[in-house]
Amino acid sequence: MNGAGNDFVVVDCSESAYVFTPDSIRKICDRRRGIGADGMILLSKSRIPGCGQVVMEFFNCDGSKAELCGNGLRCAALFAHERGLTRDSSITFTTGGGELAAEVISRDLVRIELPVTENFEKYEHVGGFTVFKGAVGVPHAVLRMDGLERADIIRPGRELRYHDTFAPAGVNVDFLEFGHDFSEPVLIRTYERGVEDETLACGTGIASSACVLAKFFNAPADLTFRTRSGDLIRTHLPGDPGSAARIILTGPAVEVYRGTAPADRFELASVTAADSPYPKEKDSKL
Repeated sequence: MNGAGNDFVVVDCSESAYVFTPDSIRKICDRRRGIGADGMILLSKSRIPGCGQVVMEFFNCDGSKAELCGNGLRCAALFAHERGLTRDSSITFTTGGGELAAEVISRDLVRIELPVTENFEKYEHVGGFTVFKGAVGVPHAVLRMDGLERADIIRPGRELRYHDTFAPAGVNVDFLEFGHDFSEPVLIRTYERGVEDETLACGTGIASSACVLAKFFNAPADLTFRTRSGDLIRTHLPGDPGSAARIILTGPAVEVYRGTAPADRFELASVTAADSPYPKEKDSKL
């Protein structure tokens, strides 16, 4: 599946007979020797009373686990709705970033709600840039760059991702180009940790950028972003845009194809249902 070109392998683990390890996830996400993806999403029906309807685990293509992925959440919602994990078009997910809501609007359009999990701060002279740092789900560093369409963002993205200012966890790095009145879509390009490269879109990066623009550049509550893939994603900050605790994103989610892959190709360990590591009725931890 992909959300604005940010692509994922999505698996229903509700009755899984296999364990996905960091090594197997790396192999599956390898674009030359595996299926190929920016990340992997494992979903399962929730059996925990009072929690979300679906449990979502997200892994970067290097096998590392992340709390959240906005484009991935939209894909997860479409998958869960179309594959019968829930019949509802409005879905709650239990994720590493908390319990989150999504709504399937159509077969290729999904609305999600994300928490603003960290206050945004301004840093001067970080790697030669003025950078704004905060988090929607995962940490992001946001900066303005003119001529962004043709700019090289890999070198500065990698430097800022590992900069001492953001140690030890590091950050995703979002580069923005926008006009003074925000009448045109904001161009965004993102260097993502875990992928260690530019991706065609980043949902949490768009959400973080919308918060920065509202707080530091007097942007309106409603914005449109144009991703590297050319897709448009719309954001809405309820209440006071400069201090909102949540943000709403609306954008595409698409199933590209479905199929099966041989477990021994990726060295998945077979387990019984009783031994499965995926969430059960009395296990509320991801």
